[in-house]
Amino acid sequence: MAREYSGRLTVAWHDIDRYPDTHPRYGVTAIPTLHLFENGQITATRIGPATKANITDFLRSNGI
Repeated sequence: MAREYSGRLTVAWHDIDRYPDTHPRYGVTAIPTLHLFENGQITATRIGPATKANITDFLRSNGI
């Protein structure tokens, strides 16, 4: 997905086991959680397992 959306968004992954102090700052209460950010602010969130089609729909519904 990162390659498909190259130039339109940046994909990042966070290891909550290795960095347990970070996820509370972003309100992550379940794994997996997908946040969309714009200018440092969360603009949309999807929680739970997802297929590629689910993520594509999520991105499209948020204007990406």
